[in-house]
Amino acid sequence: MRHIRTLFHGRAVLALLLALSFVTLAAGPAGAASSSVLDATCTGGNTTTYQPGLTDTPATVTVQGTISMDCVSTDLTTPLLLHGTIAGGGTGTLSCALLQSPTSGNSTIVWTTIGGGSYAVSAYDYTTSLSPGTSGTTVLTLTGTVTSGLYEGDGILLATVFVNLDLAACSSSTGLTSRSGAVTAEFSSLL
Repeated sequence: MRHIRTLFHGRAVLALLLALSFVTLAAGPAGAASSSVLDATCTGGNTTTYQPGLTDTPATVTVQGTISMDCVSTDLTTPLLLHGTIAGGGTGTLSCALLQSPTSGNSTIVWTTIGGGSYAVSAYDYTTSLSPGTSGTTVLTLTGTVTSGLYEGDGILLATVFVNLDLAACSSSTGLTSRSGAVTAEFSSLL
């Protein structure tokens, strides 16, 4: 019995220390002008297709893209585990050079519970930038603000590391027909 009580006490102390360290990290350094609280972190993938493929010459192209991500929420008002999907597409005049230009706009994330049940929708405004990554990768960074729905008011930071952004394909007859990469995202609210 004494061994069980000691074991329980040790786990309780460990849990308390972990909880206190989380609160300290979430609060940020003392004296900071503003702090943020991380409400959710996500990982997943991004796939975008172009028909016809992008070339160096501007042309009318149909774009379809999907970001699919699994998220862990630290916001106590939402389920712990969520799945988010951002899907969209359209037609416009694009080229490989225009693909690397900054963009801005708005979009939505459809949230479901990991079991597949519909949960919520978030609308957000964003701007993007594209920069070189490590080992020949290209990083697309999206920053913005959730304007309505789940995590309303939160800042969003989403990064996609494209491993197959083969700009040499832009000079081929078929062009660049797709790109895909790993996604990480964070939703944070200001204190």
